[in-house]
Amino acid sequence: MATAGVFGVLLALCVVLTSADDNCTPDDMAKENLQKLALANNELAFNLHRKLAASSSENIFTSPLSISSAFGMLFYGARGDTAEELRKVLGYEKADLPDELVHESFHRLLNEVLKSGGSSDPYVLNVANGILLDDNMELIADYKSDVQELYKAEVRDVDFAKNSAQIVSEVNEWVKEKTNGKIDKLFDNLSPSTVMVLLNAVYFKGTWKYKFETRQTRQQAFYNNGLESNKKDVSMMHMTESFPYTSFDDFKALELPYKGENVSMLVLLPNQRDGISALESSMTPEKLSQVQQRLYKIKVDVSLPKFKFDYSKELSPEIQALGAKDIFSAGTADFSGMTPSKKVFVSQIMHKAVIEVNEEGSEAAAVTGIIANRIRPMPPPLKMEFKADHPFLFAIIEKGSTNNMVLFLGRVNKL
Repeated sequence: MATAGVFGVLLALCVVLTSADDNCTPDDMAKENLQKLALANNELAFNLHRKLAASSSENIFTSPLSISSAFGMLFYGARGDTAEELRKVLGYEKADLPDELVHESFHRLLNEVLKSGGSSDPYVLNVANGILLDDNMELIADYKSDVQELYKAEVRDVDFAKNSAQIVSEVNEWVKEKTNGKIDKLFDNLSPSTVMVLLNAVYFKGTWKYKFETRQTRQQAFYNNGLESNKKDVSMMHMTESFPYTSFDDFKALELPYKGENVSMLVLLPNQRDGISALESSMTPEKLSQVQQRLYKIKVDVSLPKFKFDYSKELSPEIQALGAKDIFSAGTADFSGMTPSKKVFVSQIMHKAVIEVNEEGSEAAAVTGIIANRIRPMPPPLKMEFKADHPFLFAIIEKGSTNNMVLFLGRVNKL
């Protein structure tokens, strides 16, 4: 059965700088704020991806949504300079999204947009939040009740000093359950000095609107790292169908919709075999929006490799490099919206994600733990070719209410 998934998408957004006009209903405003949240999410997505790509030639796969959700809960308790740093890193500043609307928008996203999915639904998209609090941590009561309400977070009181091993086991079991068994472990251990663990898990499973026929899958060369000397025969899926497609001077873009229409995979393929780094460096939410505005339907000969991999990374260095420094510094970190203690700081940000793409569709899962108007080009040929036989970017995108939120974002560099 197909499993695959990863999602990433970038949102096209018009930010209104004037006050809302009298004809703007509360629902309209809520939708606009949701789009701003997606814009913020996508800003973090590409900024973080560039940091990760700069230091590694391996495959990369993250869930910006998972990371944004976990940080949203952290941001709710941040104050002062700590909050200001997070506002910028998390994209809220650029998206012009006020603090209080960040959390209202996450609430709407979790309650109205994302779906747990029944057996008859075209796709499944689950998001779960959890918080573990040390018994001895003095917590502001409103913080606990508010994150339970706004983020639908499961909150538990635990004793890290006495039951560290048991808590690790329970956290990993929670992760396994929320990702449908795709991720069975996030932590190997937790320090007895831990006072809080913020958790988020995202699971997506989608079936292609147009499935690849298994009989068309055959062995074909993929140029690992874009090098002729590193080519390897892989299982390459094939299909000819009408898809949203566009091309730029240096890359092509193809959108593969999942059943249900609201979620799709966008594949960005450099024209040059070794063009992945240049593409990654240039990709921003604005560029992604431009790509999506230029998509037009045309018959495409598609060649796409089957792939499956997992990605695990402690993200503290990258988050710090993006500008969030105070959260990692004891005595400087200001979480006074969460606790009166001046000694609480973030010591670890673990992120793990898995993705599988095959003929049926995609299945993806990710978990994050934080401790403490279309522009149509000139008429093209009757049929285009999209041959993904060298490194490419891909994103799984929610295209409905959020107007393009990147759920997952990845790079296939080697198979």
